[in-house]
Amino acid sequence: MKDPDEIIIEAVIDVVEELRETMFIPNPATRYITSTGNLAFNALNYVVKDGAMCVYVDKSIAPYMPYTNEPWLSPYWRGKKNPNEGWWQRFAEELTGRVAARLGGTIK
Repeated sequence: MKDPDEIIIEAVIDVVEELRETMFIPNPATRYITSTGNLAFNALNYVVKDGAMCVYVDKSIAPYMPYTNEPWLSPYWRGKKNPNEGWWQRFAEELTGRVAARLGGTIK
């Protein structure tokens, strides 16, 4: 029988891998057209250490990540809203919701 921590870690990894292809990573509609998918396929990572797990974006691979998530402030955009704004929060909410559903519980 698997250790409960192992079950949770496996569930989180499975859900992160499912979400790589979804709308929660910026620009899925433009992937392979004007976007390479670098953030989703290379920079989105997870690490397990001492029973704790961290899901993160490696800024050495995608240093532009914060700019994909935040409001556009530059005059260049002439007041337009960043269509990806807040994607990381939506990703985190979807991740925790799916993990909770998979494990049959709630995450607080």
